[in-house]
Amino acid sequence: MPPVPKYPGTPYWPWSPATGRDDDMHANPERFVGDTVVMTEKLDGGNTLLHAGAVYGRSVSAPSKGKWMAMVKKHHAWKVTEPEVYLYGEDIYGVRSIAYEPVAEEQTFHAFALRRGEGRFGSFAEVEEYASRREIPVVPVLFRGCFRSVAEIRAFVDRAHGEPSALGGEREGVVLRLARGFPAAEFPDNVCKSVRIDHVQTDEHWTRSWRPCRIARR
Repeated sequence: MPPVPKYPGTPYWPWSPATGRDDDMHANPERFVGDTVVMTEKLDGGNTLLHAGAVYGRSVSAPSKGKWMAMVKKHHAWKVTEPEVYLYGEDIYGVRSIAYEPVAEEQTFHAFALRRGEGRFGSFAEVEEYASRREIPVVPVLFRGCFRSVAEIRAFVDRAHGEPSALGGEREGVVLRLARGFPAAEFPDNVCKSVRIDHVQTDEHWTRSWRPCRIARR
């Protein structure tokens, strides 16, 4: 069997209020000018992959057995069965640094990228279409269209950082990507992220003391 592809590290928007310990800065912000782009909310959750009926965390060496994956396993993993499809998303069932408003069990996972085989990331419309047919939530969309300049993007990102999350509570950040699909090898050119000042990256110690998010009562 071919190896399960890990979601690539996402470069930072050059003017991100904070940066992390691993990912690089995007080298060419002009890339996002004059082309159709999608800006989505970056949720404060765990990077999660659904593939062939199984759930993977940031490590893709084996399916995850973590209890913090319980809701996505229960409600969505079994819907993604095609051997060539890899659906990536953010799972907020295990609280990191932001506690969102209560959500339904089936709304702890939000898809943000669809990869087909080793070679290609689908367009954002493909993500939405695939997820919609399977009743899988998608990350909140903040903007869809064309920016005329880097300055216009910077202004929009700055405003977005000052707004609350679509899920209630603080906003972790935003992700900017080309709306169309692109080869997996070109991922660093076509996607970037901007995160808040208090952005916290969790490590292996998080798994020892994690707590579930608030689940909305029926």
